[in-house]
Amino acid sequence: MKLFSRKRKAETQSISTNPTIQQINEFFNTNSITDIGSSKLNSATYYACMQIRCNALAKLPLKIMRWSENGSEVATDHPLYELFKLRPNPYISAHDFLWATEFQRLEYGNAFWVKDFKNGKIKNLYLLDSSSVNIIVDNAAVLGDSESVYYVYNDAKKGQIIYQSDEIVHFKNFACNGIKGTSIKHYLYDVVTNEQYAQRVISEKYKSGLQDPLVVVYTGDLNEAKQAKIVKKFTNMGGAKNAGKVIPIPSDFDIKQLETRLVNSQFFELQGLTVTQIANAFGVKSFQLNNTEKSTYNNIEHQNRAFYSETLQNVLITLEQEIDYKLLFDFERKKGLYSKFNADAMLRSDIKTRYEAYQTGISSGFLQIAEVRKKEDLPFVKGTDRLIIGNGASIPLSDLGKQYPGKGGE
Repeated sequence: MKLFSRKRKAETQSISTNPTIQQINEFFNTNSITDIGSSKLNSATYYACMQIRCNALAKLPLKIMRWSENGSEVATDHPLYELFKLRPNPYISAHDFLWATEFQRLEYGNAFWVKDFKNGKIKNLYLLDSSSVNIIVDNAAVLGDSESVYYVYNDAKKGQIIYQSDEIVHFKNFACNGIKGTSIKHYLYDVVTNEQYAQRVISEKYKSGLQDPLVVVYTGDLNEAKQAKIVKKFTNMGGAKNAGKVIPIPSDFDIKQLETRLVNSQFFELQGLTVTQIANAFGVKSFQLNNTEKSTYNNIEHQNRAFYSETLQNVLITLEQEIDYKLLFDFERKKGLYSKFNADAMLRSDIKTRYEAYQTGISSGFLQIAEVRKKEDLPFVKGTDRLIIGNGASIPLSDLGKQYPGKGGE
């Protein structure tokens, strides 16, 4: 890889956002205490909700599955199986990798994985710092025959690295335009300013940057001279052999990263926000925040299922679709390979309810005892891998009717 030999200075044109980054930062980082109502909520509630969301995702096993006419099975022979089960790279566990991915997706609005190939196979997956990534959208097709998306990563040691779209696995939150996501804080800012507090947002000064760091550059917004310089520098980027190379950016096309340091004070104030507003932004249920005033045992079980179906299921589908498209080859998808989060751990009922459901499945002939034992982490017992059906007494499905001589039996 070639590294940059000198700094480049230039200007970029980015998507304009409303409200501005400065306004959002001032809102969340102000040290002044204003009389905006009775509810004053600091960062504790925000990060409690954040931890619930990150923990919920990280504890779900992510597996590569193989579908066939005989059903689905775990593809233990696929290179991604070990990465998702143990360590996506030598420095982080699978749990912490997913936890950090979800944190960045919610906190910054975007999370990025970069693939490390060796001998044609994915050997490692690395999580980029979302605050150091910018997006270039070649909407004018000046870099190729069709529109493409490029990711510029500002590495502290290596300088700026340009990745093609197929090298980056991009997970988004609140992606209204489908290109970049929006942070939870940006959403909460809109809730407060739009509903109650628009006139009190502006603070005394700009304290620091907030997590909406991505700059999306459209090549169609640049003049012909700048487009020509981009084409000249990007010409050698095409082809698989050049994927992931570090290449210089034209002198008048340097991307300046937005400031993203947190405030110097220990906490930021989410002024005027109620617990309900923050919980709703995260899709977190009240009982998960230890608010069990109106909860019962059965009610909590239903709320836990509601959290999965209303909040987490959509996230899992989004991640699975991006993983399938970016991490699996076309021929692998055609052979029935796909990714899947195992949500059984979250949806498991109490032991009495589970056993009653198992009994119904076994006696009805669509569940094997062996399958039930596997779900309960029990060892395999010979002879339990057959379907049986209950009719007074349970018998193997293949022997159905033999108990009635002359009526189908021999």
